[in-house]
Amino acid sequence: MADHSTEKKTVVTDGQDLAEQVEDLKKNGVTDVTVVVNTFNYTKYKKSNEGKELQPVINGINKAEDAGMHITLHVGLKEGFNDDEVLDFLQLTLMYKYDIIFLPTMDYDKIKAKMPGLRKIEGDFGEVEMYKYAVAKGRIGFLKN
Repeated sequence: MADHSTEKKTVVTDGQDLAEQVEDLKKNGVTDVTVVVNTFNYTKYKKSNEGKELQPVINGINKAEDAGMHITLHVGLKEGFNDDEVLDFLQLTLMYKYDIIFLPTMDYDKIKAKMPGLRKIEGDFGEVEMYKYAVAKGRIGFLKN
């Protein structure tokens, strides 16, 4: 009989209902949660997400982390909208074991220029090029396009 205890099971969400779903997801073997969120600025989030509030997303992320799930954030940066938040997302990796994956919505060289000292991690991460700061708990990734 195969040992499946180390198998990852991931769910992708906008995070709006995540807090209410964490318990059931955990019971169903979900180990990883990917949240698609482009900003942690409350005003920008509301404007770019059809008037939805950001707080339920944050509550869901916190609850999933408390339940021991691995958190990945998929972030699409756009010049003039949220590109000023690069360091905010980076800072999350210093405090939490999150993977922040930037989507190919903006020139990666411009994003990387805002994060000097970022070191590439060797390994097979599928469609993602993974980086990290030496003192960080989490990682920064760039989805290959």
